[in-house]
Amino acid sequence: MAKKQRKLPLYVQVKNKIFHHVREGEWKPGQHVPSENQLMKEYNVSRTTIRQAIRDLAQQGILETRRGAPTKVRAVPETEAGSPGVFHHEQGSDLTVHFLREDVLEDHPFANKHLQLNEGESVLVIERLRLADGLPIAYQRMYFPMKIGNLLQHVSKEVFDLFPILGKHNIHYSNIKETVSASNANRYEGDMLGVVPGEALIHIERTTLGPDSLPIEYSQIKYLPQGFQYRVEIGK
Repeated sequence: MAKKQRKLPLYVQVKNKIFHHVREGEWKPGQHVPSENQLMKEYNVSRTTIRQAIRDLAQQGILETRRGAPTKVRAVPETEAGSPGVFHHEQGSDLTVHFLREDVLEDHPFANKHLQLNEGESVLVIERLRLADGLPIAYQRMYFPMKIGNLLQHVSKEVFDLFPILGKHNIHYSNIKETVSASNANRYEGDMLGVVPGEALIHIERTTLGPDSLPIEYSQIKYLPQGFQYRVEIGK
Protein backbone atom coordinates (compact mmCIF):
# COMPACT_ATOMS: atom_id res chain seq x y z
CA MET A 1 0.00 0.00 0.00
CA ALA A 2 2.75 2.47 0.96
CA LYS A 3 4.52 1.87 -2.32
CA LYS A 4 1.37 2.72 -4.25
CA GLN A 5 0.89 5.94 -2.32
CA ARG A 6 4.39 7.13 -3.20
CA LYS A 7 3.77 6.74 -6.93
CA LEU A 8 3.38 10.04 -8.78
CA PRO A 9 -0.16 10.73 -10.03
CA LEU A 10 -0.60 10.05 -13.74
CA TYR A 11 -1.09 13.69 -14.65
CA VAL A 12 2.21 14.61 -12.95
CA GLN A 13 4.02 11.89 -14.91
CA VAL A 14 2.52 13.21 -18.17
CA LYS A 15 3.30 16.79 -17.17
CA ASN A 16 6.95 15.89 -16.59
CA LYS A 17 7.18 14.18 -19.99
CA ILE A 18 5.67 17.17 -21.80
CA PHE A 19 7.97 19.47 -19.85
CA HIS A 20 10.97 17.41 -21.00
CA HIS A 21 10.00 17.86 -24.67
CA VAL A 22 9.92 21.65 -24.17
CA ARG A 23 13.00 21.86 -21.97
CA GLU A 24 15.10 19.91 -24.46
CA GLY A 25 13.95 22.06 -27.38
CA GLU A 26 12.04 19.24 -29.10
CA TRP A 27 8.93 21.44 -28.95
CA LYS A 28 9.83 25.08 -29.59
CA PRO A 29 8.03 28.34 -28.64
CA GLY A 30 5.08 28.93 -30.95
CA GLN A 31 4.96 25.29 -32.02
CA HIS A 32 1.71 23.36 -31.59
CA VAL A 33 1.92 20.37 -29.27
CA PRO A 34 0.26 17.07 -30.25
CA SER A 35 -3.53 16.93 -29.91
CA GLU A 36 -5.26 15.53 -26.84
CA ASN A 37 -6.10 12.35 -28.76
CA GLN A 38 -2.46 11.91 -29.80
CA LEU A 39 -1.22 12.46 -26.24
CA MET A 40 -3.83 10.07 -24.85
CA LYS A 41 -2.63 7.40 -27.25
CA GLU A 42 1.06 8.09 -26.63
CA TYR A 43 0.83 8.00 -22.83
CA ASN A 44 -2.14 5.61 -22.54
CA VAL A 45 -4.09 7.85 -20.16
CA SER A 46 -7.51 9.50 -20.04
CA ARG A 47 -8.44 12.87 -21.55
CA THR A 48 -8.90 14.26 -18.04
CA THR A 49 -5.31 13.35 -17.16
CA ILE A 50 -3.98 15.08 -20.30
CA ARG A 51 -6.05 18.18 -19.61
CA GLN A 52 -4.85 18.48 -16.02
CA ALA A 53 -1.21 18.14 -17.09
CA ILE A 54 -1.69 20.80 -19.78
CA ARG A 55 -3.59 23.06 -17.36
CA ASP A 56 -0.69 22.93 -14.88
CA LEU A 57 1.86 23.77 -17.57
CA ALA A 58 -0.32 26.62 -18.83
CA GLN A 59 -0.52 27.96 -15.28
CA GLN A 60 3.28 27.93 -15.18
CA GLY A 61 3.40 29.88 -18.46
CA ILE A 62 5.02 27.05 -20.41
CA LEU A 63 2.03 26.20 -22.62
CA GLU A 64 -0.69 28.42 -24.04
CA THR A 65 -4.26 27.17 -24.44
CA ARG A 66 -7.20 28.76 -26.21
CA ARG A 67 -10.62 27.38 -26.97
CA GLY A 68 -10.88 26.21 -30.56
CA ALA A 69 -7.13 26.48 -31.17
CA PRO A 70 -4.35 23.92 -30.73
CA THR A 71 -2.27 24.14 -27.56
CA LYS A 72 1.15 25.61 -28.27
CA VAL A 73 4.44 26.18 -26.51
CA ARG A 74 4.61 29.61 -24.94
CA ALA A 75 8.09 29.66 -23.42
CA VAL A 76 11.06 27.44 -22.68
CA PRO A 77 11.43 27.21 -18.87
CA GLU A 78 14.71 28.45 -17.45
CA THR A 79 14.52 26.15 -14.40
CA GLU A 80 13.34 22.66 -13.69
CA ALA A 81 9.64 21.79 -13.77
CA GLY A 82 9.38 22.96 -10.18
CA SER A 83 9.65 26.67 -10.92
CA PRO A 84 8.98 29.00 -7.97
CA GLY A 85 5.32 29.32 -7.18
CA VAL A 86 2.26 28.02 -5.38
CA PHE A 87 0.28 25.12 -6.81
CA HIS A 88 -2.66 23.03 -5.72
CA HIS A 89 -3.93 19.85 -7.26
CA GLU A 90 -6.91 17.57 -6.99
CA GLN A 91 -5.85 14.07 -6.02
CA GLY A 92 -6.97 11.34 -8.41
CA SER A 93 -6.40 10.04 -11.91
CA ASP A 94 -9.96 10.34 -13.31
CA LEU A 95 -11.49 13.73 -12.48
CA THR A 96 -15.15 14.41 -13.29
CA VAL A 97 -18.07 16.49 -12.00
CA HIS A 98 -21.56 15.65 -10.81
CA PHE A 99 -24.16 18.36 -11.46
CA LEU A 100 -26.36 19.41 -8.54
CA ARG A 101 -28.25 22.56 -9.55
CA GLU A 102 -28.24 25.70 -11.70
CA ASP A 103 -30.35 28.78 -10.91
CA VAL A 104 -30.68 32.41 -11.96
CA LEU A 105 -31.01 34.60 -8.88
CA GLU A 106 -32.47 38.05 -9.38
CA ASP A 107 -30.83 39.56 -6.32
CA HIS A 108 -28.02 37.97 -4.31
CA PRO A 109 -26.21 40.63 -2.21
CA PHE A 110 -23.37 38.27 -1.26
CA ALA A 111 -22.60 37.30 -4.85
CA ASN A 112 -23.20 40.82 -6.16
CA LYS A 113 -20.61 42.15 -3.73
CA HIS A 114 -17.92 39.71 -4.89
CA LEU A 115 -18.80 40.16 -8.58
CA GLN A 116 -18.92 43.97 -8.21
CA LEU A 117 -22.48 44.10 -9.54
CA ASN A 118 -25.13 46.67 -8.80
CA GLU A 119 -27.95 45.91 -6.41
CA GLY A 120 -30.66 43.85 -8.08
CA GLU A 121 -28.51 42.51 -10.93
CA SER A 122 -29.03 38.82 -11.65
CA VAL A 123 -26.39 36.13 -11.23
CA LEU A 124 -26.12 32.51 -12.34
CA VAL A 125 -25.29 30.09 -9.54
CA ILE A 126 -24.02 26.58 -10.31
CA GLU A 127 -23.50 23.85 -7.74
CA ARG A 128 -21.51 20.71 -8.53
CA LEU A 129 -19.57 17.95 -6.86
CA ARG A 130 -16.04 17.35 -8.05
CA LEU A 131 -15.22 13.64 -8.23
CA ALA A 132 -11.95 11.75 -8.31
CA ASP A 133 -12.14 8.16 -9.55
CA GLY A 134 -15.91 8.28 -9.06
CA LEU A 135 -15.84 9.48 -5.44
CA PRO A 136 -16.73 13.02 -4.26
CA ILE A 137 -13.75 15.08 -3.12
CA ALA A 138 -15.22 18.60 -3.18
CA TYR A 139 -18.43 20.61 -3.16
CA GLN A 140 -18.32 23.59 -5.51
CA ARG A 141 -20.56 26.66 -5.74
CA MET A 142 -19.89 29.16 -8.54
CA TYR A 143 -21.44 32.57 -9.24
CA PHE A 144 -21.35 34.36 -12.60
CA PRO A 145 -22.72 37.73 -13.77
CA MET A 146 -25.45 37.02 -16.32
CA LYS A 147 -23.44 38.36 -19.25
CA ILE A 148 -21.18 35.37 -18.53
CA GLY A 149 -23.88 33.08 -17.18
CA ASN A 150 -25.86 33.27 -20.41
CA LEU A 151 -22.95 31.51 -22.13
CA LEU A 152 -22.76 28.76 -19.52
CA GLN A 153 -26.39 27.89 -18.85
CA HIS A 154 -27.31 24.28 -19.58
CA VAL A 155 -23.71 23.18 -20.30
CA SER A 156 -22.42 22.91 -16.72
CA LYS A 157 -24.03 19.47 -16.42
CA GLU A 158 -21.60 17.95 -18.89
CA VAL A 159 -18.42 20.05 -18.96
CA PHE A 160 -15.61 19.60 -16.42
CA ASP A 161 -13.85 22.90 -17.11
CA LEU A 162 -16.16 25.81 -17.94
CA PHE A 163 -13.53 28.37 -18.92
CA PRO A 164 -12.73 26.91 -22.36
CA ILE A 165 -16.39 27.63 -23.22
CA LEU A 166 -15.80 31.29 -22.41
CA GLY A 167 -12.61 31.20 -24.46
CA LYS A 168 -14.70 30.20 -27.45
CA HIS A 169 -16.41 33.57 -27.06
CA ASN A 170 -13.03 35.32 -26.70
CA ILE A 171 -13.45 35.78 -22.94
CA HIS A 172 -10.20 34.92 -21.15
CA TYR A 173 -9.20 35.45 -17.56
CA SER A 174 -6.54 38.03 -16.76
CA ASN A 175 -6.07 37.20 -13.10
CA ILE A 176 -7.18 34.61 -10.55
CA LYS A 177 -7.12 35.37 -6.83
CA GLU A 178 -7.51 32.49 -4.39
CA THR A 179 -7.65 32.27 -0.62
CA VAL A 180 -7.09 28.93 1.09
CA SER A 181 -8.40 28.37 4.61
CA ALA A 182 -9.90 25.70 6.85
CA SER A 183 -13.60 25.24 7.52
CA ASN A 184 -16.03 22.71 8.94
CA ALA A 185 -18.70 20.95 6.90
CA ASN A 186 -22.28 22.06 7.47
CA ARG A 187 -25.06 19.49 7.25
CA TYR A 188 -25.65 19.98 3.51
CA GLU A 189 -21.96 19.84 2.63
CA GLY A 190 -21.58 16.76 4.82
CA ASP A 191 -24.44 15.02 3.03
CA MET A 192 -22.93 15.84 -0.36
CA LEU A 193 -19.42 14.71 0.58
CA GLY A 194 -20.39 11.73 2.72
CA VAL A 195 -19.01 13.05 6.01
CA VAL A 196 -20.55 14.11 9.30
CA PRO A 197 -21.30 17.80 9.97
CA GLY A 198 -18.31 19.48 11.55
CA GLU A 199 -15.77 17.44 9.58
CA ALA A 200 -12.67 19.46 8.67
CA LEU A 201 -12.59 20.71 5.07
CA ILE A 202 -10.21 22.81 2.97
CA HIS A 203 -11.97 25.95 1.78
CA ILE A 204 -10.85 27.70 -1.41
CA GLU A 205 -12.38 31.07 -2.23
CA ARG A 206 -11.66 32.23 -5.79
CA THR A 207 -12.30 35.40 -7.79
CA THR A 208 -11.56 35.30 -11.51
CA LEU A 209 -11.05 38.57 -13.37
CA GLY A 210 -11.71 39.06 -17.08
CA PRO A 211 -9.80 41.11 -19.66
CA ASP A 212 -11.27 44.34 -18.27
CA SER A 213 -10.12 43.39 -14.72
CA LEU A 214 -13.74 42.97 -13.60
CA PRO A 215 -14.89 39.70 -11.97
CA ILE A 216 -16.32 37.09 -14.33
CA GLU A 217 -16.61 34.41 -11.64
CA TYR A 218 -16.65 34.03 -7.87
CA SER A 219 -16.59 30.57 -6.35
CA GLN A 220 -16.22 28.62 -3.15
CA ILE A 221 -14.93 25.05 -3.13
CA LYS A 222 -14.92 22.82 -0.04
CA TYR A 223 -12.45 19.93 -0.36
CA LEU A 224 -12.04 16.80 1.66
CA PRO A 225 -8.41 16.96 2.87
CA GLN A 226 -7.51 13.70 1.15
CA GLY A 227 -8.70 15.08 -2.19
CA PHE A 228 -6.47 18.15 -2.21
CA GLN A 229 -2.75 18.83 -2.32
CA TYR A 230 -1.19 22.25 -1.69
CA ARG A 231 2.43 22.82 -2.65
CA VAL A 232 4.82 25.78 -2.44
CA GLU A 233 8.04 25.76 -4.44
CA ILE A 234 10.76 28.35 -3.77
CA GLY A 235 14.10 28.49 -5.54
CA LYS A 236 15.60 25.93 -7.90
